[in-house]
Amino acid sequence: MTYAEALAWLDSFQNYEKFVDYSYPEQFSLDRILHLLERLDNPHLAYPVLHVAGTKGKGSTCVFAESILRALKLKTGLYTSPHLFSFCERVRINGEPVSENDFAGLVEQVKPLTGKNLTYFEITTALAFLHFARQKVDAAVIEVGLGGRLDATNVVAPAVTAITPVSLDHCAQLGKTISEIAVEKAGIIKLGVPVVVASQAELAMQVIQATAALRQAPLHPVETEMHWSNIRDDISGTVADLESPIQRYEGLHIPLLGRHQLDNAATAVRMVELFLNRKKIDPAAVSQGIASARWLCRFQLEKYEGRIVILDGAQNENSARTLIETTQKLFPGKPVHLIIGCSTGKEIAAMARAWKGWPASVVLTRSSTGRPEPVENLAQQFLEIGCAVTAAPTVPQSLRQAVAGSKPEDLIVVSGSLFVAADALQNLRTKQ
Repeated sequence: MTYAEALAWLDSFQNYEKFVDYSYPEQFSLDRILHLLERLDNPHLAYPVLHVAGTKGKGSTCVFAESILRALKLKTGLYTSPHLFSFCERVRINGEPVSENDFAGLVEQVKPLTGKNLTYFEITTALAFLHFARQKVDAAVIEVGLGGRLDATNVVAPAVTAITPVSLDHCAQLGKTISEIAVEKAGIIKLGVPVVVASQAELAMQVIQATAALRQAPLHPVETEMHWSNIRDDISGTVADLESPIQRYEGLHIPLLGRHQLDNAATAVRMVELFLNRKKIDPAAVSQGIASARWLCRFQLEKYEGRIVILDGAQNENSARTLIETTQKLFPGKPVHLIIGCSTGKEIAAMARAWKGWPASVVLTRSSTGRPEPVENLAQQFLEIGCAVTAAPTVPQSLRQAVAGSKPEDLIVVSGSLFVAADALQNLRTKQ
C-alpha cells in the first residue's frame, strides 16, 4: 500500500472534523476503538501516557511536555490533531513525524481488523497508539481531539492528566455553558491519577474539582502551585523564572509568544514533575526542552512584502481576545489589518465582537481545507460591529489585498482558523 492509498482508505471513514451537524454524544462511544485496540493487542497500554484536554492551549501544553521529556533523554511519542499540511504531523517520535512509508505500513496492519462503523479519528488514534508501541517509546503525550469523556483517546491509562483553560467552543456538541463543557473535559480524570489544572473560569474549576474529588484524583492547580517571576518578553519570546513545589527553574525561555504560554509551559512542567515523581529534575533539561518547543500558527511571526504577518489559529472569542492582547503588548500602537476565515459551527458573532473597534480593515476569506464558513455569513457579523470589510475567495488573495490596503509599517494578522493560518503559511513559504 502506498501513502496515497493509505490516505484514501482512511478518508473513506466518517470524519467528524469535516462536519458540524452531528449528534453528540449519541454517535460517540469508546467501545468501537476499544474493540479495535484489543485486536491489536492493546498497544495503548504498552507505555505511560500524559493525557491533555482543554479548550485553549492543550496543543501547546503537549508540545512543551513532549519537548521537556525528550530533553530528559526519554524516547517520546506525541499525538495531536488536526494536522496543517500532512497527516504525518499528527504522530511523532522524538519530535519527528511518522514517515509516509511507516504510516502506510500501519494502515496495512490495521485495515483487515476494521469495520465500517469506525470513524476517521478512532482509526487515526489506533494507528498512533500502535506506532508508539512498535517504537517502544518511554512515554507518549496524547492530546484529546474533542471534549474528553467520549474522545477516542480516553481509552488510555494515564500516569498524569491535565486540563488546560476551558471556554466556549464546539457548543453544539459539548454544551452551551462553561459548566457543561467542563464536564466533558473532566471526563479524562481517572481514579487516583494526578490531574494538573491550568487557570480556569470559576464554573469550570468547580466541575473539575468535584470530578477529581469523586475519582480521588490528586488535584494540582497551576495557579497555586506554579509561580512565575522576573518576566521579560519581546518578539523573540518570554524569559522568566518558575518556582514549582519541588524546585526553581531560572531563566526559562518560552519561544511561543504571548503571556498565555506561561500558563501552558507551567502546566507542562508540573505534568512532567508528577510523571517522573522525582524530588529533583535537571533544570537545564527543562530549560532546553521549553526553549526547543515549536508549534506552528500560534502567534507565529512571518514577513511578507515588507510587513510583519502574525499567524494565529484563534477560533473562539477567548482565543481572539488573547491574540489581540498579545498583539497590543508586543506591537503597541501599530495599525492592524485582519485577515479572517472561520470554520462552520464556531461562535462567529462572539469572535467578531472581540475584534470590534480595532482593525483598520478586515479581509474575509475561507480556507482550502476543513469546513470553511461561507464568506457572506462572516460579512454580516463583521459589518454589524462597524468594520470596513472586503472579501477574497482564497487566503493567498487575501494576503495580497491586505498588502495593497496597508503601509509597510502596519501589521497583518491572519486568524479565525488553524486552516486559514496554515494556508497563509504555505503561501508565505512558497514566496521565500
